[in-house]
Amino acid sequence: MNENIKQSSLWIIHRCAFPIARMSFGILLLAFNLFLATEWGATAVSHFCFKGSPYAHKVRISLNAALGDQAYVWDECEQFYFQATVAYGMRKSMNKPFNVSDVHICAETKRISFYFVVTNSSDLSKPLPKTAVEEAIRMVRPRFNNAFSLDDRTLEFLGIEPTLAPHSEPSVMVWLIVFGVIMGLIVVGLIAITIIGHRDKIKKTRASKERDEENEDKSLSGIENGISCNPLDGTEGHKNEALYPDDKLTQL
Repeated sequence: MNENIKQSSLWIIHRCAFPIARMSFGILLLAFNLFLATEWGATAVSHFCFKGSPYAHKVRISLNAALGDQAYVWDECEQFYFQATVAYGMRKSMNKPFNVSDVHICAETKRISFYFVVTNSSDLSKPLPKTAVEEAIRMVRPRFNNAFSLDDRTLEFLGIEPTLAPHSEPSVMVWLIVFGVIMGLIVVGLIAITIIGHRDKIKKTRASKERDEENEDKSLSGIENGISCNPLDGTEGHKNEALYPDDKLTQL
């Protein structure tokens, strides 16, 4: 009886312990593989993410120049936000799935400058070419500025020229505006000429009337009660013989 119990116990322990050991071994093997993959991925990224790499882009951020006393601290959260924005731009540009883990940052400095490289999710050993990353950055450049409250001068992607905002088309044609201004000046000039001419005409008419009145006054100055009278000033006059007796008759 005891022998049967011992054999049954050994059989149960064997049947239960073997799967547990196998599962534990599988977990340890998976963890070891993940560790190796992480180490290998970090090693692989370090081969192409460095200063002067043909795949890396340099970023320079000036928080104090942009925000002054309200400047925030650039920490791991801000770095994660940057990586997420880059991943968003890559998805938008290439229409493929990209994650934060596909954006690698290296060569960081305290003055907030660093390099970043984008890789494929399926193969960390193959970084994306710079042209693909540049196109994505240009496409979502305003999103970067809005996300970090910066502009093209304080958030610099060295080597990637910012995309200028498209010029808004004016609602009225430029030539139409120029034509309207010229026509307005012409109308104002014609009105000014008309007013000046009318004023000169009034002055001339008034001066002519004044001259006519002066001439009329001069012509009426020698007429009295409708009889023309010649002034005696400056004339010798005429002697009336009837008023003076004849000297010859007086002597008789």
